[in-house]
Amino acid sequence: MHLAITFRNFEASESLKDHTRERLERLVRNLDRACMAHVVMFLERHIHHADVTFTTGPLVLRAKVATPDMYASVDLAVDCLEEQLRRDKDRSKHHHRRGWVHHQQDEIPPEEQALDGAA
Repeated sequence: MHLAITFRNFEASESLKDHTRERLERLVRNLDRACMAHVVMFLERHIHHADVTFTTGPLVLRAKVATPDMYASVDLAVDCLEEQLRRDKDRSKHHHRRGWVHHQQDEIPPEEQALDGAA
């Protein structure tokens, strides 16, 4: 995973970078494709903002969270991305399952083919 972290209006800390990397790696564990994440953290009037853009293949996920604590902002943003990823995975499963069922219904069972050929 390629990770880019940008800090605006406050000092960058290694512990915050490690926390962000750790949370995003947990998200990436279940993916089979290469992915990229860009995290922008900034401080605005004592409110900590975390904007996360996560890209994997054709899928682009975004989350923007603002809380009084930066660690909480990162956690909530990653939770939001997990939910988006789960919904996308469910959608693709249901979409493919529906297509498979339609193909199965269109086929003629072998017993009926044998009866049609004998008559």
